[in-house]
Amino acid sequence: MRKERHAKIIEIMENQNVISIKELAQKLGCTEMTVRRNLDELQAMNFVKRERGYATLLSTAQPTDYYVQIQENAREKKAIAEIALKFVHPNESICLDSGTTIQQLVELLPNDISLSVITPSLTAAMTLSNHASVQILLPSGFLHHSNRSILIADPENMKQYKTDIAFLSCRSFRIPGGAFEHSQTLTATKKALASIANKRILLLDYSKWGVNSLCNSVRLDDLDIIITDNKAPEESVSQASALGKEILVVNPDTRTVEAHYNRSAVF
Repeated sequence: MRKERHAKIIEIMENQNVISIKELAQKLGCTEMTVRRNLDELQAMNFVKRERGYATLLSTAQPTDYYVQIQENAREKKAIAEIALKFVHPNESICLDSGTTIQQLVELLPNDISLSVITPSLTAAMTLSNHASVQILLPSGFLHHSNRSILIADPENMKQYKTDIAFLSCRSFRIPGGAFEHSQTLTATKKALASIANKRILLLDYSKWGVNSLCNSVRLDDLDIIITDNKAPEESVSQASALGKEILVVNPDTRTVEAHYNRSAVF
């Protein structure tokens, strides 16, 4: 309940960066004392700054529309996707998350490749509809408008499937927590995709590292490979590699891997 209220407070404050305690209590349907207690907890986690009578949202991963996101850091995303493509082999079954870097990967898939794909991404499904040899499963659920994806209605039902790889995205990435989203709405879908894959590969550009975001979607321990670009903070990359994570750092200019930590992948 407390975690849900924390997430709701962040969602409200993303639309209203500065808000009074009284107004926040009205929006949440709880007492001002409860709001103050929750804001104190969020302040300790560096999400908000609490002043007398009001609170201010600190820098967090902001929700933006899909077609805005896909324009951001496009060069880095394309380079990351080209390296991720090397992990896709014919006749495999894969999960494709709804991120914009993953959409870059989708657009790079050869027209004649034979795959079984599970994806909640409507844009990925539309792109793959032109690939006659790709079998596509769209999970049942509810439309997430800004993300152009499906929120899986029954994540437990996904356990009937098994895939070789899940390509995952995130709104922020922190050590040692792992991948995060700005709200809880997307986390169940991402957890479901990760849970049915033998290997989990996270694709993220430099802008996602170290950003505050509240809801953990995939733990660092559950990630097998991280593919990022060379603008990612060196200290954070070193911390993740020291924890045993396999990390590929891509040069967007040459679209080649310039550093490969804890190497196990062969491609």
